[in-house]
Amino acid sequence: MIYVLDPAERTVFTRTHCELDGMVFLLTITSTQTGMCDRAAMVSCAYELQHYMTAASNVEISHVQMLCPPAISRSGKWSLEDLDRITCFQGVVTEESAVVYRTSQGVYKMGDLDLRKKKTSRVWFSKKRLENHQPRMSEPAHKSKSHQMYAPLYLKPAPALRANSQ
Repeated sequence: MIYVLDPAERTVFTRTHCELDGMVFLLTITSTQTGMCDRAAMVSCAYELQHYMTAASNVEISHVQMLCPPAISRSGKWSLEDLDRITCFQGVVTEESAVVYRTSQGVYKMGDLDLRKKKTSRVWFSKKRLENHQPRMSEPAHKSKSHQMYAPLYLKPAPALRANSQ
């Protein structure tokens, strides 16, 4: 089953299939509230991966993989690879940047920066960060008959009702 969060409606929809356009990351997650380890979270980019690891509550993340489309893996087919590291590079004398993805099967660079030139770098993901990841805990979600996500990012709290002060 595919769970899709609609933060505007504060609901979770289920779907039986989806199509991907571009690389995504799969995170093996375990619910800290139930101990269930039957799900994976899917995030669409390095920034979202970093955000998920920081903001997701009530899940332990045990494994991260990168699903590479043929255009990135250059193998003619999609490949699922263990993610080792993501590093963002920014040119010092240029506005150019690049993101380097190191996986179990290769190294992939996206961006125009010539990595031989002077640059700054920032690690967005590493296996060490994954090992040191401590899950954030929040109040248990109320039991519902509808489908729920273990860690629904961007789920906005219900608006508070205020008495009219006029």
